[in-house]
Amino acid sequence: MNPGPGILQVLLAGALLLLPVHGASATEAAYPARPIRLIVPFVAGGGTDLLARLISPRLSEALGQQIVVDNRGGAGSALGTQILAKSLPDGYTLGMMDTAFAINPALVDKLPYDAARDFTFVAIIATSPSMLVTHPGLKVRTIQELIAAAKKNPGKITFASAGVGSSNHLSSEMFKSAAKIDILHVPFKGAGAAIIDVLGGHSDLTIVVPGAVLQHIQAGTLIPLAVTGKKSPAILPNVPTFADSGLPSVNPESFRFIAAPAGLPASVQTKLGKALGTAMAAPDLQARLLENSFEPALLTDREAHAFVGKEMQRWRKAVKDVGAKAN
Repeated sequence: MNPGPGILQVLLAGALLLLPVHGASATEAAYPARPIRLIVPFVAGGGTDLLARLISPRLSEALGQQIVVDNRGGAGSALGTQILAKSLPDGYTLGMMDTAFAINPALVDKLPYDAARDFTFVAIIATSPSMLVTHPGLKVRTIQELIAAAKKNPGKITFASAGVGSSNHLSSEMFKSAAKIDILHVPFKGAGAAIIDVLGGHSDLTIVVPGAVLQHIQAGTLIPLAVTGKKSPAILPNVPTFADSGLPSVNPESFRFIAAPAGLPASVQTKLGKALGTAMAAPDLQARLLENSFEPALLTDREAHAFVGKEMQRWRKAVKDVGAKAN
């Protein structure tokens, strides 16, 4: 999925310069003329919020306007996503969406929006692995020890997620199914709240982007057990993958993307795509993303639309395979 960010940005910028902009209204031509709101459909502190705050300064420079991050957590990201869907399609309200967007239609019967029709998919920004962590009080240091403890105490070990339909919720269901264990799902309004609950020893486990918990792992207040993906992250090379731990089917890849309400003018989408290309090409941002285990990957317009569509199909199958329920 990652065709080499540096080359991709150069090619993208060149292609976007060729797109026609005639026919745009004066208002569109002046875009952006005021600050832009970037909705994050989770409370602060998780991986999606982290990515939004990493990219916002560079995107602000590229557009010449302030980007204001607006955390609207709730209902497994559905609350903030609904706010985005109901906003004016003028480019002044965007959303930093993640894998939950693709999962929710398969997991929740009645969403307050149509994921396929109510949005413009502006750009895929990054992919990332996810890491299973626990608190020291659980007294497990490996996946094998965790599975043994869960089988000894069925239904007693708790798993905190970013909410029903979040990627870490479904990852926990994949883990439960693969390990044949019974752990209790505890949903929150975002990964940040789930992390805090595990840090306090109230919940036992959560799965998050490694960069969101790196300081806690280094401090010894969280214990990493396994990570998704084909290899251990560079920032934590000693953490085994789920495949290394005997659970190769637990391998969901998270992705994050910029969305807007349906009906976004083509000229505005073009400007956003060019600005994102400029922002993502900045060496300091590239370095910060990699330091936090994000794999930069910029896909825009039709490519972004096709990518999200495929992910929705993939997660629908995953939900069916593990028998996940919304509650």
